Amino acid sequence: MTMQERIFQYIWSNLNPQLTFDPTQNLMGDGVLDSLAMINLIVWLEETFKITVETEELVPENFATLDAMANYIAKACPVG
Repeated sequence: MTMQERIFQYIWSNLNPQLTFDPTQNLMGDGVLDSLAMINLIVWLEETFKITVETEELVPENFATLDAMANYIAKACPVG
């Protein structure tokens, strides 16, 4: 399972069962997730991947799409 698929599975199961898998879809811009759902998703990402998302990192470049989140997590995860 890819990182994008794992994130998709969480969103689909817990936040929006109407979501279809498209790693490039803008989740907030297209109305798939509202701000509360995005907060829940970020908390899940932090807990699941043992990362800390700093306030200045909460930008669309990091969280708008499944691809962006996967790239962010790959950079933020501790090595080892």
